[in-house]
Amino acid sequence: MQQSNYYFVLFSLLLNLIVSSAIADEKKAPDNWGIIYGISNTLVDETTVDFDIKLHGNKFYFNNQSFLIKRNTMPAEDFFKSNNIEQAYIDLKEQQEFLEHSYKIKLKDNITYLQFDKNIDNSLLKQYVTQNRQALLLDDMLLLFGKDGEPVFYSKPYFEKEFIKQVPELPTINVPFNADDAFMLYQDDVLKKLSIHFKNFLDLPWAAIDIFGAKYPSISPIINPIFIDVSWDSGDVDSYLYLFSNDYKVLDKLLLFGYRTTSRGGPGGSGYTVGYHYFTIDKNYFIERRQRFEDETVEVQQFQVTKEGKFQELPITSNCYSELAVKDNKTHSTKSLLLTSQQANNYMRFKKITFDELDDVTLTLNPADKKLCVNYQQAYSFTFGKAKSKQLFGDEKLYQQQVENFKEFNIDISDELEYITFDNIDKSPLAKFLLNGNKAIYMNEMLFIAGEDYFAAYRQPTESELTYQE
Repeated sequence: MQQSNYYFVLFSLLLNLIVSSAIADEKKAPDNWGIIYGISNTLVDETTVDFDIKLHGNKFYFNNQSFLIKRNTMPAEDFFKSNNIEQAYIDLKEQQEFLEHSYKIKLKDNITYLQFDKNIDNSLLKQYVTQNRQALLLDDMLLLFGKDGEPVFYSKPYFEKEFIKQVPELPTINVPFNADDAFMLYQDDVLKKLSIHFKNFLDLPWAAIDIFGAKYPSISPIINPIFIDVSWDSGDVDSYLYLFSNDYKVLDKLLLFGYRTTSRGGPGGSGYTVGYHYFTIDKNYFIERRQRFEDETVEVQQFQVTKEGKFQELPITSNCYSELAVKDNKTHSTKSLLLTSQQANNYMRFKKITFDELDDVTLTLNPADKKLCVNYQQAYSFTFGKAKSKQLFGDEKLYQQQVENFKEFNIDISDELEYITFDNIDKSPLAKFLLNGNKAIYMNEMLFIAGEDYFAAYRQPTESELTYQE
């Protein structure tokens, strides 16, 4: 008998441990229902956004208060009429196609509603349910009603299990990858739309209205990178690189790129955009990103992916400048490269290019100091020279080809041309495109990189491009 009691106590302890663990895991889950849409713009404000809403079984949690609910069904039209909010029903019917396309919200003939008891009468929740103390549940969407019955939608959060189901449907993209590649994904409609319910799982604010994704090949058996594009209600777009575990828990995320609808000069300005405006990811997942600030300083940061699946920032050095911009440690990373506005804007602009291998290379050329800077980080000295064109190109076909190329820029190189020779540039990404591995043509304040099957022309920036004035 004593032995039976012993096993009963042991079993009870084990059961309690399992239940406690499950409760603990449940409490850890960020399972707040998040606001996604309001018919009236006046409804979506700080008050409604900050609601803390959870729904578990027959319990409804609102700002840490618990309310008992019953789930019932009713014809949709009868629900709105019985609650004296017919206008809300008309508004929803008018927007039905948009809601279904954008948020997968379906207004069916028969709907499920939540019935609250009188306990809500003295709570804030009373202001956001119908006169009959009711709220709608449209699949995984909660519909509360504000002033005059105007609807506000909240989404149930989705987590790993649902995300795993969608991963096989994502298109596959490859590294190297940069901001231009990301734009092509968007332009060609390659990215797959993900459910808005993943906002909590991906740790995105309520203002996200569209989520798109594509997957990269796995970095290791335990690290799965996924490119996530997020559209905001402001019209802006951000691009992230997420790292997931083998069971698709979020390990880390990094903001790569941000498209902003405003630029220097304010809304409608014609200057450079503010925010994360360029990034590159190489084949080893070495990442560089650039962020432009309102004062036109630019911060360059570099990251690598650790074996644990975290983004580790690396320190950047530069021998291009004697002085850099002064950092505010509350705003800037201690490991980054912070360029003054003059340094950031002083790069050579493409005039023409017939290949894309140099898209990731930013060049700054200073003829007075005889110095070329690559990607703001590595400086190369050079010397000027002149030569007979045929002698420099060394090939009749290449010579004739380049004579024609330069005519486009009103430059005659049929006899002689001017060139520059770079010192110790063999390890630069530029080297394989240079004549003899170290020479480029520089005439009329323009830099030319020419080969048998490629041609690139750069011009120096204008004064207005170097600085901005209101």
